[in-house]
Amino acid sequence: MRPESVACTRRPPLYRCLLVTLVALPATPLLAEPAGSSAGTAGEGSAYLDRLIDPQAEGSTWLADDEVEEQPEGMRSFSTEYRHFQQDLDQAGKSYEDGFILHGRRETRDYGEFEMLATARYEQPLSGLDEPDNVGGRFTLRQYGFAANDSWLLDNTLGILRSDADPVLSNSYRINLPSTLVSGAKNWSRNGRTDLRMSAGRIGTLGVGRIEDFDTTSGTLASIGASHAMNSNWLATGQLIAINDSEEVPDHESAAVALQFQTDDRRHRYVGHALVDSEGGNGFWLDADDQLGRWRHRYGIFRLDPDLLWSDAPILDDQQGIYTRSELRSPRYNLTVGTDFNENNVEQRDDLPQRRNTSVFVTGNRRLQRYMSLGGTVSFNRNEPRNVLAGDRAQTLRLSTYVQQRFGIGTSRLEVFVADIEERGEDGDAHGVVWDQGWELWRELNLSTTLSHAKTSGLARNEQRDSASILFTHTLSPDFIWNGSARYTNVKTEGRVDTNNYNATLGAVWNFRRNWDARLDLTWTRAEEPFDLLAGVFDVDEKTLLFRIRHSIAGGRPFVATGNQTGASGFGEVSGEVFYDRNRDGERQAGERAASGVFVYLDGRYERVTDNQGRYTFRNVPAGTHTVSVAVEDLALPWGLEDETPRSVEVSVRQDSSVDFALTRINE
Repeated sequence: MRPESVACTRRPPLYRCLLVTLVALPATPLLAEPAGSSAGTAGEGSAYLDRLIDPQAEGSTWLADDEVEEQPEGMRSFSTEYRHFQQDLDQAGKSYEDGFILHGRRETRDYGEFEMLATARYEQPLSGLDEPDNVGGRFTLRQYGFAANDSWLLDNTLGILRSDADPVLSNSYRINLPSTLVSGAKNWSRNGRTDLRMSAGRIGTLGVGRIEDFDTTSGTLASIGASHAMNSNWLATGQLIAINDSEEVPDHESAAVALQFQTDDRRHRYVGHALVDSEGGNGFWLDADDQLGRWRHRYGIFRLDPDLLWSDAPILDDQQGIYTRSELRSPRYNLTVGTDFNENNVEQRDDLPQRRNTSVFVTGNRRLQRYMSLGGTVSFNRNEPRNVLAGDRAQTLRLSTYVQQRFGIGTSRLEVFVADIEERGEDGDAHGVVWDQGWELWRELNLSTTLSHAKTSGLARNEQRDSASILFTHTLSPDFIWNGSARYTNVKTEGRVDTNNYNATLGAVWNFRRNWDARLDLTWTRAEEPFDLLAGVFDVDEKTLLFRIRHSIAGGRPFVATGNQTGASGFGEVSGEVFYDRNRDGERQAGERAASGVFVYLDGRYERVTDNQGRYTFRNVPAGTHTVSVAVEDLALPWGLEDETPRSVEVSVRQDSSVDFALTRINE
């Protein structure tokens, strides 16, 4: 039986109410038996034909809901960008760089989302260096969210990529396992509880220019990893990396594993990590995260052998220690307390310096009034030698405080700091002040200024540093925005010539036509470096120009799922036909008519109307189990269904599941 929610009040109301009204009318000459029936057959003399139901009735014009679409399904975009960069370095000459960037994205229903990034770059190096011109580029093709079946989703990458690992394994509060840039292929497969990651390729680096290109360095990488959620609390993950023929590190294999426990309320989390390489190095680190009321406590312990290897990237090694962090958050005040204790040279070798570092800090702020807040930080750092090679002790005690107030013309922030410094057997001190001002003068203008003064005395060289800066962004029109900044710094060092440093930038973005925009960035930097205690300074002037013009197009509309969410991956279709089953065998024969204009429901909510051939289709149906039903109360009497129970249908990825409805005479 059709749910009661499907009534004349249900959208679309006009033709729905008209249909129900016509069905309820008594038989008239306008309503007759379906064409092709045998007049005089027992039980059929009183049957009538509803012209809204029978497709053979003259004037029937029913159309499926999805036959008219404003835009195709699936978001898509594509952009082409040209960049020109030039640099003028007084002492080394001029350089030029030109290139193109192509970027495209396309969503598909059955194969996930595709993304393409391609660059081409031509560079003329600094003329004073007498180096050859460079030509390069990169290409990457990605596929996101490809449903291999009802359970597994895949992300695939071909081209320039990073050999990443599971975030639980690679990221922690103190120690991270970096990824490696390679030219190759990568796959990430997942089904909700298990993740598999594989990557392989040649190791390389991205260029330093304004257009990213890729250069292979040396060596190859192969990586495989897996993670599995054993239940809602426990997660295990691991990864194995092999490096060969690299000039940066010896050939080796490294294995990392992690085990995470998290409570059901997600307020307590504990993770243990271990890393071992084929050269005999190993390490471990433990992290904990507890939330108790408004307090959040994070703490951990770590130990890593010297020369510990992970891919070809350097990682923290030859370190051991502990850390703590405690944070209190509230709408009016925040407080953070932290400690760090660590030392290097964990094997206590006599030919290496060994130092122990201790750090403690307390920072917080409080909102005193609606537009006024006060805060500050107290920190202490001590670096203590543990053998004769480690040199002298060094320590710093620093206190800073600030007050922030909002006025009618903007927001002011004034910070003052003092520090007591012990370095290389000398006692010194430092103090300074910083004034930040955000100006609210015009709605279209964002303007901020900064003035700072800092002075250090009592150490090997006394130094005073003063600076002033300004930053603005002005929206001249909805299609034109320009911005700029300027900074001046003066440094006075005892026994040396004073130096002055300048930096200025100017930029603009102009959307000069539909789907077209251009950007211009100019910079000028002048740095003075003392090259003699008495004589003078060495000037370095640099000017750069970056021009970009881009054309981008976008279209399509998001895919909207039809049917209840099942938790499975991917989509399929449900289709079928509704027909008048005159011989009651459940199969449509050549002479049996199609039932057009019949309402068919998926999961009791999603509605389609059969077309002139009695067909209906539900697209974008999540894979899994669904139900299909017919609004039998809207059918022309005496036609109906022997079994009005919604039909169960199993939808598979990229498959069309068929459900037909054979209408029979209910008075027979």
